[in-house]
Amino acid sequence: MFAATVIAVPIFLMRVSEDHFVRPRAKHSLPVHFLRVVLGLALIVLGIAMVVLPGQGLLTILVGVSVLDLPVKDRIVARILRVSQVSSAITSLRRRAGKPPLILPAPQPIIADA
Repeated sequence: MFAATVIAVPIFLMRVSEDHFVRPRAKHSLPVHFLRVVLGLALIVLGIAMVVLPGQGLLTILVGVSVLDLPVKDRIVARILRVSQVSSAITSLRRRAGKPPLILPAPQPIIADA
């Protein structure tokens, strides 16, 4: 799986459109939703392992979270994309592929209870 993520994650990040993380999400059928959950969770677990093991942990977690259909997904993705090492690595990958940089989601305001 490590070798697969080393190959697949950069390919995914180079091939997605620049508005991938800011455009509205489409609804999926139940089998597709199930497969997305399984794939997303597998990538997140591998990414967490790669934080302490050799590999691209945060990028793998980012792709895993972006595959999931969760209500909090947009906030998690935005937080990971705001890490300077992650955004610079993605921008570098996309520049080498001749692609424009990703459009990053705007930070969500924190609403405090009164």
